[in-house]
Amino acid sequence: MGYFWDAILKSTGYIYELGTIFMELRELEEFELEDLIIDKNPMANLFAEEKKWFLSTDEKLLGILLEDKIDKDWTYIVLSQDEDEAYRAIDVKVSIDKEYNAEKELITTLQNISKVGKKDESLFEIVETDIIEPSKIIITNIDEEIKNYFKRNPDKLYELSPRKFEELIASILEDLGFEVELTKATRDGGRDILAYIKNQVTSFLTYVECKRYKPENKIDVSLVRQILGVHAIHKPAKSIIVTTSYFTKDAQKEAKHFENQLELKDFEDIKSWLQKY
Repeated sequence: MGYFWDAILKSTGYIYELGTIFMELRELEEFELEDLIIDKNPMANLFAEEKKWFLSTDEKLLGILLEDKIDKDWTYIVLSQDEDEAYRAIDVKVSIDKEYNAEKELITTLQNISKVGKKDESLFEIVETDIIEPSKIIITNIDEEIKNYFKRNPDKLYELSPRKFEELIASILEDLGFEVELTKATRDGGRDILAYIKNQVTSFLTYVECKRYKPENKIDVSLVRQILGVHAIHKPAKSIIVTTSYFTKDAQKEAKHFENQLELKDFEDIKSWLQKY
């Protein structure tokens, strides 16, 4: 049976027919959100405006459709109700071209989650078994002599594998005073490296996303928004994107709106870091 996207308006809300399975959703009015406990970072509303809200009839899933205030494209967020009755984000997608497509994808995602139960939050949750303790693992292969070599031959950075590039950046951050943890090579989603600054009073966590790209392959605004989405959900003190390439003007412009939360570090910044070796 094919997919049908026409919503049948009923007094109870909307019924979406997806294949042979029906999922009933109710589109909420904005005032109804006051009765819900929603755990979301206010920063998200700085660059996007909430337009539509969908609640499953069992009230376990909440879908939010947002329009970007600058580029006028669309984002959706799926939230699940936890045991404390608060709704927390379990899925995010950004940079969808049209409202219709965004709503269609949101309904599909809600449907898929309803079929299998609560979504695997691997993109957003840090699982202890997925963390590789840094120190010896990183320093074994990246030492000061190698860093000095890259200082003298920065173009050789492009010959590193993406994984070795992550190890290099983690080691540099460690030399700069961070305690670092390198996540699994197979994991992605806004934090290749967890970098901590700790003292007797407090600690600050930074998410570091590494991209070993060729110079002509500039990082665009979509990745910046993806990292901002992860940052908004998990709320580290800072997020950083580090690349051997550069950032498009749109990416720089978007990051400028959130300069207290996100920093962009390109090839020139890496060369500057390497000058100490």
